[in-house]
Amino acid sequence: MPSSIRECAVAEAERAAAATVLIEPIAPGPGLPVQNPARQRMLGIACLVPGVLIVLLALFVLRSTDATWRTFIGFIGFGLMFAGTQALGRVRWGATFSVGLWLAIFWLALVLFCAIFADLLPIDSATKADIPRRLERPALEWSQPLGRDTFGRSNLSRVIYGARTSLIIAGLTVSLGLIIGSIIGLIGGYFGGAIDYILNIFVNSTLAFPPLILLISIIAVFDPSILSISGALIVLSIPAYSRIMRAQTISLRQREFVLAARSMGASTRRILIKEILPNAMLAVAAYTFIQAAVIIVAEGSLAFLGLGIPPPKPEWGAMISTARNNLRVAPHTFFVPTIVLFVAVIAANMLGDALRDTLDPTLRD
Repeated sequence: MPSSIRECAVAEAERAAAATVLIEPIAPGPGLPVQNPARQRMLGIACLVPGVLIVLLALFVLRSTDATWRTFIGFIGFGLMFAGTQALGRVRWGATFSVGLWLAIFWLALVLFCAIFADLLPIDSATKADIPRRLERPALEWSQPLGRDTFGRSNLSRVIYGARTSLIIAGLTVSLGLIIGSIIGLIGGYFGGAIDYILNIFVNSTLAFPPLILLISIIAVFDPSILSISGALIVLSIPAYSRIMRAQTISLRQREFVLAARSMGASTRRILIKEILPNAMLAVAAYTFIQAAVIIVAEGSLAFLGLGIPPPKPEWGAMISTARNNLRVAPHTFFVPTIVLFVAVIAANMLGDALRDTLDPTLRD
């Protein structure tokens, strides 16, 4: 065969092999239409309008009423608003529309924005004590919308700066855990044999050790700081990423496009980076938000146990731990950081589930 014809054949085979890569853009497409849209629209309006009125009533009209009753009434209004928005959204965008997912995205974006630009926001200091104003209840005033803690510090400021601490630790942990764990899983899953066995010794040893004991042991050796806490959490996050990447690599290494690339003489490096890694990263990327939620809970648990960032730097877990002694006297000091932490974790989990369903169509209902 002449060399020019052979080169054309090889080039054509390479293009065919590249075309078999599994990654395909997932078009959002229109959602499934709802049944009886007119009825759904009327139901949405019937829930949304009273919900807005009840929330406004709780915020501005019933200011002299007990805070517990105002909160209860406000939750009823928010529930009606949620149901009405969900019904109207499904009429407009289809039966797969989820107002909860959009609220989760909005909440995470708000937390991220406040954490990044906390120094530019018109809020009080998060560390400066104001003893005469200690344990002030939340009020419809910008100076204390979430009240003040036992030292008179603004709960709003401490929640925002605490979000910065949690997001920095979660970002470092997820990014480095993702990189290191993916490399271990990719190499072990592709080569197998002795290399996979040696790498699994580290992974299985970490999984066999109680997570909380391992965290306390690592942090006990070093002084609590963002780097030491992140390092301890990275050690715990590597096995999860490694196992997901290893499972994906094992399932992909014998696929047709990998065999075609290998038969054409592609190097091992090219097969790993160009063929297997982009396809295997889909499942790993979908796990990132779920892992971030786990990291936020773990970091808050360490702070609750007194192993977090030393005071006066704010942390959600430390705020909860400090406020538990004043639960009856000033319940807002306990519930404010607890609700913020709870909603952030729920939102991250919802976004992770949605991302997983989008990247892996086989998991859709």
